[in-house]
Amino acid sequence: MKLYTAKETKKIDNLAIKEKEISGYSLMQRAAEFALDVILKEFGPLEELVIFCAKGKNSGDGFLLGSLAKEFGLNVTIVTCCPSKEIKGVSIKAFKEMKASKAKIISINSIGKLKVSRKAVIVDALIGTGIKGNLRKNIKDSILALNRLGTKLPVVSLDIASGVNPDTGEVEDICVYADITTTFVAQKRGCFTSIGKKVSGEVMYSDLEIPKQLFSKVTSTSSIINFEENLDKVVYREQDAHKGNFGHVLVVGGDRGLGGAGLMASKAAVYSGAGLTSLVTRPEHVNASLVSCPEVMVKGVNSGQDLEEHLIKPTVIAIGPGLGRTAWSEQMIQRVFWEAEKRDFVVIMDADALNLLPKLKLSSKLPRRLVLTPHPGEAATLLNTNVETIESDRFAYSAKIQKKFNATVVLKGSGTVICHKKNGIQQWGVCNAGNPGMASGGMGDVLTGIIAGMIAQGLTPKEACEVGVDLHAKAADQASFDLGEVGLTPSDVIEELRYLLKYD
Repeated sequence: MKLYTAKETKKIDNLAIKEKEISGYSLMQRAAEFALDVILKEFGPLEELVIFCAKGKNSGDGFLLGSLAKEFGLNVTIVTCCPSKEIKGVSIKAFKEMKASKAKIISINSIGKLKVSRKAVIVDALIGTGIKGNLRKNIKDSILALNRLGTKLPVVSLDIASGVNPDTGEVEDICVYADITTTFVAQKRGCFTSIGKKVSGEVMYSDLEIPKQLFSKVTSTSSIINFEENLDKVVYREQDAHKGNFGHVLVVGGDRGLGGAGLMASKAAVYSGAGLTSLVTRPEHVNASLVSCPEVMVKGVNSGQDLEEHLIKPTVIAIGPGLGRTAWSEQMIQRVFWEAEKRDFVVIMDADALNLLPKLKLSSKLPRRLVLTPHPGEAATLLNTNVETIESDRFAYSAKIQKKFNATVVLKGSGTVICHKKNGIQQWGVCNAGNPGMASGGMGDVLTGIIAGMIAQGLTPKEACEVGVDLHAKAADQASFDLGEVGLTPSDVIEELRYLLKYD
């Protein structure tokens, strides 16, 4: 599923009007019809719609929704925050149609006197994708009033929750908290990451019957990932297959007191289907690894020199889970990079390997095939900035990391973003799975192991990251369905992997 920026969506909209002679008003009518259909299906039976409007096209959708709802027999209240003389363009016609339908119209200043049915739905038709700069006071007042009503009644946003940047998911000030977002023409990428993902609720989409060929004329560089698209490359195995066909993962990590991270990463690689999995860690963690997952070939090392002999055979090396920030940790990274320069295997860096990377005086070049999997804090370290900056535009800052290190980048978080370069153009995959139960220590280590396992089995770094991220998130969703989100552990997620990879 492709995702689009506001500018790209506008291009599609304009093509529909110019080339197919679909009027802007007709598109507005289709949007209103779709929104009403969703509301009736999801929240019926109901008695009333309370629709918050301003003056632009998003409000035009709201005005026509009000007209249709009146025709359907619902009570409709339009809450306006702008004088009618300020309504623009095609929305003027929509306002006149709504007014002719006898819908009740009140000013935002009178909202305190409004009595709303318990069987009502609140609709956000304030600003949509047209957000520019700071919100005006009348819009802020409307959002605050809408959210107060939304504490007791369901809220539906038209196109995007007002206040959310449609390109980044960022919220500058305040925004609407929607239970459902009915989005039109194209899927907005801001609905699927950062704060936008949190406040959009369930996203329901209509292309408004715009011909499919018009979408191909507008380039999209973002899409929702789905591990099943590359499933055949991983799960289908020939009858005469042997372990050597499915690669060798080496996990390097687990400094003193941090042994569990390396154990989980290596176990995740095993459960993801890697033919062979090795773990290099501190000697004191060897026995725990043998008990936890005897399928992992575990070796204890005390120095970079001890590591060297274990770097000869692996297909892919994942370094970072529980690595720490000691002299031992730095030696591990230096030795892996030195060997990668000679052998050109894929290197995945996570956790403290990422925190150490900007500080190291490397004696060798960065690996040519490099995967970085930072959470926002680690991403901030890589770019010498802060978490708030990273979260303000996860697309842009994942791209900066990709460019700086010439790597495939997995920026973890709500709506994980994968950035890679293809034919000189940066592209993004976005994960739409996962749940808050994943907010616990060790989840990232499991993801690292899954990605490593996928690369070992022959997927490209880009494919492995997209498959790994989506598989990891959906395994967590399945585990939370069975166990709940509170107390969900990385080990619970590992146990679900094989069920999702089961080949039918």
